[in-house]
Amino acid sequence: MIVCVCNALSESRCREAACRPECKTVGCVYRLQGARVRCGRCLPHMQALLEEVRGVAGSAGPGEELPVRTGGPG
Repeated sequence: MIVCVCNALSESRCREAACRPECKTVGCVYRLQGARVRCGRCLPHMQALLEEVRGVAGSAGPGEELPVRTGGPG
């Protein structure tokens, strides 16, 4: 299943990236695949995927969002 249409990122590849020890943020899931956040519609699903793979307690506290940097100018 495609998670991010803008970057054509599949769920299986995103899970593989999220499992890597250096992947601690949603933005890192994209960067490890040579991509960046574009429209942002996939962010909620990508965050849920990362929390599922890494465990909510290990990636963000209750009610906290995982940090993400968008691919904007700068």
